[in-house]
Amino acid sequence: MMRQKIAVITGAGSGIGLALTNKFLSMDAETLVVALCRQSSKLETLYERFEPRLVIEHIDFNHKTAPNSIKQALDKYDHVDFLVHCAGLVAPLKRIHSIDYEKWCTTQRVNIDIPFFITKLCLNKFKHSRVLYLTSDQPVSAVEGASAYCVSKAAVNMMCDCFKQEITDEIAAFATVAPGNVDTPMQKKIRQVSSDILPMSAFLKDMHKENKLLPPHLVAEYLWQLLNRINLKTFGTTNWNLLQSINEGPLPPVNVNSINLATIDNSDVRYLQDKLAGDVWGAGSKEYTLRRHVFNQAISHFPSVIIVPQSEADIVNTIDFANRQNLQISVKGSGHGVTGAAVINGGIVIDMSTFQSIELCAGGESVRVGSGVKNRNLDHFLSQHNKVVPLGTCPDVGVVGATLGGGIGFLSRKHGLSCDNVLAFNLITSDGQRRVVDSSEHSELFWALRGGGGSQFGVITHITFVLHPAPAYIEGGVVEWPIHKAKGILNQYSDAVLHGPRTQFLYAYIARSTAHEAKISIMGFSEDPDTSLHNIARWETDADISITHKQYIECQSNEYEQGHALYWRNGIIEGGLTQEFIATLLRCFQSCPDNTAGIMLDPLCGAIQDVEADETAFIHRNASFVCSITAVTPPGQDIAEVTEWVNQTYERLSSFFNGHAYQNYDMGKDCPLACYFGQHTERLIAMKKKFDPDLRFAGTLQRHLQ
Repeated sequence: MMRQKIAVITGAGSGIGLALTNKFLSMDAETLVVALCRQSSKLETLYERFEPRLVIEHIDFNHKTAPNSIKQALDKYDHVDFLVHCAGLVAPLKRIHSIDYEKWCTTQRVNIDIPFFITKLCLNKFKHSRVLYLTSDQPVSAVEGASAYCVSKAAVNMMCDCFKQEITDEIAAFATVAPGNVDTPMQKKIRQVSSDILPMSAFLKDMHKENKLLPPHLVAEYLWQLLNRINLKTFGTTNWNLLQSINEGPLPPVNVNSINLATIDNSDVRYLQDKLAGDVWGAGSKEYTLRRHVFNQAISHFPSVIIVPQSEADIVNTIDFANRQNLQISVKGSGHGVTGAAVINGGIVIDMSTFQSIELCAGGESVRVGSGVKNRNLDHFLSQHNKVVPLGTCPDVGVVGATLGGGIGFLSRKHGLSCDNVLAFNLITSDGQRRVVDSSEHSELFWALRGGGGSQFGVITHITFVLHPAPAYIEGGVVEWPIHKAKGILNQYSDAVLHGPRTQFLYAYIARSTAHEAKISIMGFSEDPDTSLHNIARWETDADISITHKQYIECQSNEYEQGHALYWRNGIIEGGLTQEFIATLLRCFQSCPDNTAGIMLDPLCGAIQDVEADETAFIHRNASFVCSITAVTPPGQDIAEVTEWVNQTYERLSSFFNGHAYQNYDMGKDCPLACYFGQHTERLIAMKKKFDPDLRFAGTLQRHLQ
């Protein structure tokens, strides 16, 4: 059983501390929050929602009994994973010559002495823990009229540095953070002071009037990400500053201009639940925690709410709600997209997992598939009818998501991409209209949905595919050689892809491994006895052969590693693999950190090239290979070294690419649209503006337009 995480937050009764308490409770259903506060009236609502995961300890830090009370409160716990010091006094706000000594001491006691006491008390409870002190801009400078506060915050910075010097990361990492000007009760007190005493109060009054003060929930989002998403070493070696980070990174989801956080309250959730037959999962529930996760464990996004519709009517009502609340929508099938785009930060996720229907149509010549169906589900269903649809080779990938971006698999060289085999889409657009999209109805959308990638224009509820007879003869498996054989293998592989039969499909890859165990591998599929995969084993000596006669469904049941963090870059190659490309690729792999990354080549050609370049939104009709450079690491591991290798390898190989990338291997917001859509970019943008004018549906087109 996983150990429960414990977060101790001081000053949890108001302002940033209250918002951060809410954030911790909402984002992880397994975390216990110990809230240390002087008054708790504003915590009562949270207590009603999250009890018993919220423990409220009433402690006045200025009272002489505070140390004993704190010790009694924390002695109940044998470990503390997060300690965040939000409690603080800004008074006395007076010129230094008129400050009462006792009040000066009170400020220092609350702002520095008690944080020191609590931190020291928790040292034997820490293990790879994180301690965060709220302070002011770095370095702290004197502010006229606020000397007691400034001195205490300067002391906090020094105290943090002292802990860093003497305490190792194995125990805890320490950091300070400057949250900026935040609209809190403390800020309100500052604004009420005469500008003759505190000149800054006039500036803050103006900021308040112009609505430029940061909301506490935005600061809490930033702090939560610091504590949970940044690796331990980076966390403890940086002086964090919210406003600077908004402008420069390192936490992309925090954007003060566009963020839509905590905009759905309990009454909205109840309203939605009353309107829908399906489920509505808000932050803090176990279902929310489970459903917000995606395949790539490097991604951790937090939507405002997750909807699991039971019907098309539920989807229409959800879109209507999003339109009225001005919230963006992402659509989740299996969540296999590398960038985690299926789960949007701060918006609505429509989880289509209940749309599991599969039915034969037109006397068994076509099949209608629900958008929650995965490759394995459809393959198993069709195997009972001796039929196939060209699908990708990963069993857990969603059929709809892969199809929208293209869809490459074992049958693609014979029957084309998944999107080439679509007869019709059932689509609900941002105006709530249900549309059947095919070659005769909404033909513009039919063009765009075949290769445009993601749910760019609405929610796909079903896709109808043309069916093909299942292969009568199957040979499949893997052939491997030691890495020093790779040059000859890749030469042969290039020729096989360009000139080999359409009944044969071959992946080439160098999997992650140690340098001395590295192999060049060919994963193959053939339905022609005359082009046996055993012939491939003769390309070079010392082959390790794992090839058998199989049912097609067995070839489609490859096992893919689960539970890893991924970082992915890819490019498109036209023509054959040149000697220079092969040599460069192998030199790149030699510098790869052990057991962290690999390189893969997807073959194209064949029937994929039978479709004209302008017939669908998929632009890679003249291409021969997709080359992917992929980092694969355990979640939470520092990936700086391996991502640097991926980026450097991509740069070194880019001169061999044609400037494009495969849209199903989305590389994120830094990759320009033309990289995916080439000559079709402007046409797709125009269609996005037409069918989704408010940019309701998240995706690559929305990122560009926004």
